[in-house]
Amino acid sequence: MERYIGVDIGGTNTKFGIVTREGELLYKIKYPTAELVASEDGYITAFSKVLKQILLEYPDIHKVGIGIPGLISNDRRSLLRLANIPSLSGASLLDELEALLPSVQFSLENDANAACLGEFYFSEHNLPDTFLMVTLGTGIGGAAIIHGKLFNGGHGNGVEVGHMLADKNSVYEDYISKKALVQYALDKLQNSEKYQDSILAQIPADELTTKDIESALKEKDKLAKKVFAHFGKWLGKNLVSSIRVLDIHTILLGGGVSKAFKYMEEPMMNEIKTYLDDYYTNDLVIQKASLKNEAGIIGAATLNF
Repeated sequence: MERYIGVDIGGTNTKFGIVTREGELLYKIKYPTAELVASEDGYITAFSKVLKQILLEYPDIHKVGIGIPGLISNDRRSLLRLANIPSLSGASLLDELEALLPSVQFSLENDANAACLGEFYFSEHNLPDTFLMVTLGTGIGGAAIIHGKLFNGGHGNGVEVGHMLADKNSVYEDYISKKALVQYALDKLQNSEKYQDSILAQIPADELTTKDIESALKEKDKLAKKVFAHFGKWLGKNLVSSIRVLDIHTILLGGGVSKAFKYMEEPMMNEIKTYLDDYYTNDLVIQKASLKNEAGIIGAATLNF
């Protein structure tokens, strides 16, 4: 059985997985990205040590695919700018890893692109050969398959939907991200008496997380509902622009935040129906990605198929 390693590097966690040619995830382990960054030898050396240990346990594996959250070079070897892991910006990642682990074949791709490839090959949905994937997590990422091929734009970093201008002073990631969810909740708690009975009001401001908001949502907390409705509205605005530019009618939503899709769907669709006509909306399909949080790992492994 042919096996590969897929690595999903995120702003919160770095996840390693063993993946078969059929897309089955056999094993997964994750490490807090901040801990690897703070290690004595730096992120890349710490990363290579973790990987070396996995390779010792799986000596038949020689191919590793990596998804990275940010801009990468057109030749897919170096990191240009990583907003959520700034210490890695400018690193010659594959050169350094190949020097540390010369027997391994590495491949590199943007993390949203990797997740999109995972869905393209192994989605439970019956996808067309043209679709957009938006990942909702620490930040917001975008990727597109057009006529069966990954679309990278003119110089390798297209579909950066989170960094499109949302208004005069902000990009969409300022409204659609884990940080944005927490900040909106805090703003409502600080500036409105309406939500003082919220479950979230009992949590110290400096300790509030997206997991707290998601937990409150399960209890039908009105502020948690308001937070995700606001998120859905801005996601809808983002999709209006993305659909207009790419002329794509099938959209997958992935990443951890997508778990609350049903609370975002109505305000999201209100924006879409307000600004797009029947040409775009008659056959528009927006659904959650089927591989959930494993799409990045599985997709990264496919880079070496």
